[in-house]
Formats: sequence, C-alpha cells, structure tokens
Amino acid sequence: MAVIMILDDEASIRSLMHRVLQSMGHETIEAEDGEAALKQCEKRDIDLYFVDIHLPNISGLQFLEKIKEKDPNAIVIMMTGYPSAETIMETIEDDGYTYITKPLDLDHIRDLVQRGLAAREARLNNQWE
Repeated sequence: MAVIMILDDEASIRSLMHRVLQSMGHETIEAEDGEAALKQCEKRDIDLYFVDIHLPNISGLQFLEKIKEKDPNAIVIMMTGYPSAETIMETIEDDGYTYITKPLDLDHIRDLVQRGLAAREARLNNQWE
C-alpha cells in the first residue's frame, strides 16, 4: 500500500481519484490548495503525488518545485484541463514524472500509479547503491 496525495481544487476530481486509488489498495491524502498540501507533507511521507497545475495560493508548478526540494525522488504527476506547451516544458524542467490532461482516463491513472510507484522504488534503490 502506498500513500498518494491528490492535490486538486475540484472536489469531484479528488473524490473520483480517491475511489480509484482506494480500490487499488492505496491510502489517499487530499488537499484543495498548495498550502494545505504542504502542511500535509510535513506530517506524512508521500509515495506519489497527483497535482493540478491551476490551484489557488500556490500553483501546481510551484508546489512541484517545493516538493522536489524536499524530496528529489518524489514522483509527481501533473494534471490539467488546460494543457499548454509552456506548462508541459515547466513540468519537464522541474522533474515532474509526467503530465496528464483532464478529463481523466481511469485506466491510464491506474497504469500511471503502478509505473510511478515502480519508478519511485527504483530511484530510492539507486540512491543507496
């Protein structure tokens, strides 16, 4: 079981993601803005993040930068309903794991969780070798 953060200002997205991830046997932590998410990250170790790009207070890209400073091995999947070349490039430059668009494809989400957790494990194992 992994701990997965869902950071999105839309309650319906958080609820949908929670149900999908819970059905896979994972624990979820939900936040509606970047500040609340950062507070949650101080309390818990997070294995994987789903982060909306457009958020109140702290943007998803700013959140990505802060998380990567805290944990360079973090696996952060950026989400948006408004894709642009600029946000794709910023995600890549800030070492985001991948970038997905809304509406969400649930089979793709399940696949990303499995691949993302495997990538996290590989990063952590390589760190100690």
